[in-house]
Amino acid sequence: MFVYGAFGCQFTVVSRFVDEYLDGTRAQSGLGVSMFFAAAVITRPVAGRWIDQVGRRWFIVVPPFVLAVVMLGFHFADSFGVVLALRFVQGAVGGGLYIALVAAVTDLAPSNRRASAIARLSIALYLGFAVGPAVGEWLLDLGPGVAWNVLAVMCAIGALCTVTLPETLPVPLRGPLGERRRSWLHPAAVLPGVAMLGLGLGYTSITALSALNARRIGLDDSTPLYLSFAGSVLLIRLGSGRLADRLGPVPVVNAGIVAFAAGFACIAAFDVPAPVIVGVALVGCGWALVLPAQSAWLASRVGDDERGSALGSLVAAMDIGQAIGGFVVGALADAYGFGWAYLLPCGLALFAFGVTQRVPRPPDLSGDPDDPMVVISAVP
Repeated sequence: MFVYGAFGCQFTVVSRFVDEYLDGTRAQSGLGVSMFFAAAVITRPVAGRWIDQVGRRWFIVVPPFVLAVVMLGFHFADSFGVVLALRFVQGAVGGGLYIALVAAVTDLAPSNRRASAIARLSIALYLGFAVGPAVGEWLLDLGPGVAWNVLAVMCAIGALCTVTLPETLPVPLRGPLGERRRSWLHPAAVLPGVAMLGLGLGYTSITALSALNARRIGLDDSTPLYLSFAGSVLLIRLGSGRLADRLGPVPVVNAGIVAFAAGFACIAAFDVPAPVIVGVALVGCGWALVLPAQSAWLASRVGDDERGSALGSLVAAMDIGQAIGGFVVGALADAYGFGWAYLLPCGLALFAFGVTQRVPRPPDLSGDPDDPMVVISAVP
């Protein structure tokens, strides 16, 4: 939670720092946030394969320590190029962290409880996202130096919380690096990844640009928008995993995408606070429904020794959307205003709905979670 709280703080700190201290454009503010995901696009699939071969633990323990050091590097960010370079390093280092965490919890969870396990993990992460942007606004008001120091301490605390974690990948499934040659993207993740690419673009347009959109709709700061988004994610995540385990991931993914599109339509249509806050909450609800169910859906279609690679590919595809989302929507906002700009993620969500209908349905994971036949049936 501490590491992802620091990431959440950077949504507003980086966006406003580029805008207010470096005189950047809205597109540059969005790109400053999105650069993390651009680096992760490159590293996550490779990290996923390594996670399947050498284990999960080192990809959980090491990155937070490195991220704490990188955070202090922002003291020397006197140009937009330096901000981009530091954000790229953060993404490259942290790219495997989420994959390792998800792979570890799916190692430990019964096959028909994986969506619930992923949802519980993401609740801890989104607690950081829930408070992070508002804290980031406050920290930057105290000065950028204070902000970078506090964020470095948060990463360091998160690092200390990981040092006693055990390895969850069984020894028989491990092997030397490079033993198994695979394509950059796992085949099972291609269609889900295309859908998540479009949703990822919309996600980052909320996290990267709400600090600027808030001023456009007459708010003094972006706290109501970020709290609406993170609060709705947290509230829905409390039950979304269990819902996906009970009903199956497909209807939950579909419902989430519909809510996502409806939220962006609402944001695009209004320029006053109340309906935009509602729209942001709908986007959060959609995101909360989709990601755990989509991850569990994919995990059910691959073997234990391919789960890191498949999940890494899925999140890398999503990262492509997140990498370009802040810049693209920010550039559209510069040219045409936020109302027109937010129609793009709305349309991409509708496209994602169509793509999702073509993904092979997962096996039936209902039944006794302690029945070994249930576990076996989850691996094709």
